[in-house]
Amino acid sequence: MVAAFGSIWVQSREDGSIWRIGPNGDVVARLPETSTSKSPGRYGSVSQGLAAGFGSVWSLTDDALVRIDPASNTIAATLPIEFPYAIAVGEGAVWVVCCRSRVRLVTVNPSTMAAEVLANLGTSASALGVGNGSVWWGRASEGGGMYRVDPKTGAFADMQAGYNDRFIVSTPRWLWLVDSGRAQRIDPAGSRSSSPSKKLADQSIGASYSHGTVWINGGAAVGFDANSGAVTSFLPAFTIHKYWLSGGIAQLDDRVWLADPEGDRVLGLALA
Repeated sequence: MVAAFGSIWVQSREDGSIWRIGPNGDVVARLPETSTSKSPGRYGSVSQGLAAGFGSVWSLTDDALVRIDPASNTIAATLPIEFPYAIAVGEGAVWVVCCRSRVRLVTVNPSTMAAEVLANLGTSASALGVGNGSVWWGRASEGGGMYRVDPKTGAFADMQAGYNDRFIVSTPRWLWLVDSGRAQRIDPAGSRSSSPSKKLADQSIGASYSHGTVWINGGAAVGFDANSGAVTSFLPAFTIHKYWLSGGIAQLDDRVWLADPEGDRVLGLALA
């Protein structure tokens, strides 16, 4: 899920489509063949499959990167990519983690749609993020941790922070690593975590940032201050039975929207 261009955009695995939902919950458009249709498993469920930037909405299907024009609600371009896993937009490019035999970080030029392998890394990604001058790659390994990748050269530095974190949320000052309802603050200029991991939600099947708040979809919409980590909102919605599912969360105007993947629904919760 992502909030962009005055709407909420949600991937549907049921039919591989994207739904565009207006601020009042009206369905503005349904775009077929724009989303992955694979059923999520306990391992390998997509961390982040939808993003916005450069005047477009970007989505991962089972075998491609899709660019959507929000002015016409149509597919503007499609780029074949083998087994795409996670997407992030920023620092001048669109970034995709992909491939089977070797895990790769692919950079896509939004002006030309030309793709280039920027880095080959030796471990699967638990999450992907971009911001604060770098691309951030969470390591899905026994040792955990994260790589900071230079978006121009592909050079990477090791950060001993986090452990198999599922979401990397970039904010103007800090990075937040989110997993299992816990959040950990990272100084993007440093090499280690700057705060201990704190339990803020029962689970975390989605995470995002908006207007100074980091949001976690934990069955409730849990919002916390992006600087201090103090919880500022708690809006109950549903119960999570399968923690490995993906369910997005995004703020649009005076509502927080979150996906309930087991209930096959999207909920818009009014902010107090």
